[in-house]
Amino acid sequence: MSGTAARTCTVVPVPGPDGNEARGDPSLRDCRPLADYRSHDAYVLLGDPGAGRTTAFMDEVEALGEETCHPVSARDFQAIEDPTAPPGRTLFVDGLDEVRAGQRDARTAFEALRRRLAKLGRPRFRLSCREADWPGENDRRHLARVSPGGQVTVLRLDPLTGADIGGVLAYRDDIPDPGHFVAMARDQGVDGLLANPQTPGMLADVVAGGGEWPGSRLETFGQSSRRIVREHNEEHDIASLGSGGAPGVDRTLAAAGRLCAVHLLTGTAGFSKLPGEEGHGRLRPGQCGYEPPDLLRHALRTKLFKGELEGRPAPVHRHVAEYLAARHPGRVVEERKLPARRVVALMAGHDGIVVTEMRGLSAWFAARCRSARARLIDRDPIGVVQYGD
Repeated sequence: MSGTAARTCTVVPVPGPDGNEARGDPSLRDCRPLADYRSHDAYVLLGDPGAGRTTAFMDEVEALGEETCHPVSARDFQAIEDPTAPPGRTLFVDGLDEVRAGQRDARTAFEALRRRLAKLGRPRFRLSCREADWPGENDRRHLARVSPGGQVTVLRLDPLTGADIGGVLAYRDDIPDPGHFVAMARDQGVDGLLANPQTPGMLADVVAGGGEWPGSRLETFGQSSRRIVREHNEEHDIASLGSGGAPGVDRTLAAAGRLCAVHLLTGTAGFSKLPGEEGHGRLRPGQCGYEPPDLLRHALRTKLFKGELEGRPAPVHRHVAEYLAARHPGRVVEERKLPARRVVALMAGHDGIVVTEMRGLSAWFAARCRSARARLIDRDPIGVVQYGD
């Protein structure tokens, strides 16, 4: 848990009869540590992309002990019937929004989750979901029917506070003065990146050791990604002397972008590198239609992906995946003159509006592809501003 902030959250009030007025104790709307809700039989943790829901769950599991908890992704929880969750343990089901992605009817994944909970005897559970994919009171009411006590608390993860940010940076030896770092971020106009747990570390990685301050989110993600690949390539070169070394940074990032684009647009859980592991929402790198295939395997070994040792790699974080994924169609549109509207169509629903699970990808695509920008701003103006640059 070192280097992470103890997260706080706020109870989302239950709507009143008119749908607007909140009922209940007003004090519940105060920011309180997530640990304060350990006595609750069931809760849902909401947050924006990159807000730190997964990390918050991991911290809770670590604090409580794995002998009392059973962490599992929502995709595996629904797809894998055996082995079942150990009896008596609290379930931490992470990423409902990711299994809703690509579903024509979002209720399909939700109902599958409810059936699984009922089959397991209504155990204690915690569920995480991106706030944009949580319809609200309707889901809470139906989920309560499969909770142990017939109630579900809905929590909204709070942004990092100034003290939280200082605590995260204090663990870094290469940031001797966190206060000065925050002040410089404010002067450079990128202090908004500090409120999201995924990005202070990326920003620090770029700036530490005398690096230049990036002027935008786009530059921050770009410089951080290049740094990750460059460090991996240096290690690869040392390990493969005489074999020609590692591919260049640009080629590796292009391959990573292709992998992330396929991953997000198809709604898969990631990739499989082991024979027999195909299925369960995973693809073999060779199915991504990219040459040479060795370049894809090299990209999967970088720190842009996690789970490589287990043979089931996936992007290290959805925020990073969305940025990298937008690089690929952006280059295809610019270099091969592919109409931008065809890429936009892959991210839109039958009504032409960008679907919620694609808002991050579409926002970064708007930042990278000038010919698609006006069309995406028209279809999802808030998403373009909030999730991209």
